[in-house]
Amino acid sequence: MAAGKKRRYGKHDGVPARRYTLAPIAPGEQLATPLLVEPAWDGHRVLATRDGERVRLVAADHRDWTATFPAIVRALEKLSSGHLALDGVICVLDARGTPSFEDLRARVAAGTVTTAVLICWDLLAHGDEDLREVRLRDRRARLVELLAGAPSVVMVSTALDGDLDRVQRAASALGIRGVVARALDGAYAAAWRAHGELGWPRSLSPPPPLSNADKVLYPRDSICKRDIVGYYRDIAPALLPHLVDRAVVVQRWPDGIDEFDWYQHRMPPRAPDYLRAQFVDGVRRIVVENVDALLWMANQAGLTFHSFASRIASLPEPDYAMIDLDPGDRSTWWTDLIDVALGVRRVLELLELPSVVKTSGQRGLHVLVPLARGHTFAQAEELARGIGTMLVALVPDKVSVEQDKDRRAGRLLVDHKQFVAKTLVAPYSLRGADRAPVSTPIAWDEVTHALDPRAFTLRSVRARVDAKGDLAAPLLTGSARLDRALAQLRDR
Repeated sequence: MAAGKKRRYGKHDGVPARRYTLAPIAPGEQLATPLLVEPAWDGHRVLATRDGERVRLVAADHRDWTATFPAIVRALEKLSSGHLALDGVICVLDARGTPSFEDLRARVAAGTVTTAVLICWDLLAHGDEDLREVRLRDRRARLVELLAGAPSVVMVSTALDGDLDRVQRAASALGIRGVVARALDGAYAAAWRAHGELGWPRSLSPPPPLSNADKVLYPRDSICKRDIVGYYRDIAPALLPHLVDRAVVVQRWPDGIDEFDWYQHRMPPRAPDYLRAQFVDGVRRIVVENVDALLWMANQAGLTFHSFASRIASLPEPDYAMIDLDPGDRSTWWTDLIDVALGVRRVLELLELPSVVKTSGQRGLHVLVPLARGHTFAQAEELARGIGTMLVALVPDKVSVEQDKDRRAGRLLVDHKQFVAKTLVAPYSLRGADRAPVSTPIAWDEVTHALDPRAFTLRSVRARVDAKGDLAAPLLTGSARLDRALAQLRDR
């Protein structure tokens, strides 16, 4: 493969890239002393692994950068250890030895990376030893020994001596963005403390393009791709907190809503590196956590974002219990739906549980209970099933919990099924229907027979959020405990 071309991620090939993870750099956390203080190198952080003759340079999202930096790969091949894992930063240095991320990014884009260096922060493995639980001072000594006499493109990060504030000021005067401090007696996973405007992580990929900007995706409303990208740019401050650290499935309409749609579960093969990838159940899933990633997917005609109910860091623990009200084929669907939604609210109030309600963007409503940490999907489903069963007993002619559409006989479905890979349309996502409707959080006092879900569209929701704020914000800091509510439902 030619230098400067990224090898697209395929199988793991038995290389230990997934065996190790890059420890996070967390700002502000107090660390025990003594400290090791180093520059926050202005580059691209990678995990460098070697297993026999096989070397890989892999970013935090498992994106492979090996072929882009051949000189670094050759240098790692010359080290004495046949098995190693290094935490480092790839940089391009100027004549003063100051790194420039923008220079690195430009050279990667041009395919002319010939002078990059790997500055190593840590040694995670050496030979047959896993060093992650070894004290930093000892890992550091092993790292210095390993890289003594190594080719100049692989080097140990510089240790900075002196008072932390003075060191930071000196680093700033040299054009270095900040410093990173770690406890010398800590294990690898112990906290890192960042000082300065670090902005981790940053992307080597170019900004998201806007291609075929005038291509119409909503033909009866003359809404084109430019409008969709503009909507997602404006709504990003409200939407992105609901997507952070959460796998999504992106529903795409490449030729407009009258043509076929498809669901993008896996990371696209040519995705930029600001679109994070994360393995969930063996699938390299999409994670949208920044404006660039959101706009890139919108430019791919990604209209709807279906998100997991749990975060990747805590996959077995849902952040909310969901009650999905699907009207089915009832001719009086809206009247019945509102009555049932208000019944759900009343039950939740009796159980002393908070809730958030939003339109689905189509015919239904979603009622969500923000949960404290530590709940399971089984508990969330038990809550929803218990509420659904109560409603069936009260209004059996209107409500069903049957998943089989034929057995519902046109009744409104109270969908209670919940599991890790089940997704829900994220708040503020567009839907592929006329008028470009949006799945919109609403206040409970708006849930009346006069409510018109068709009023929440690409053209109206931005102003609504400016006026009302994010009505789904309670989902981000859930505090509800289900133990008491579940006991009440069981005793009913």
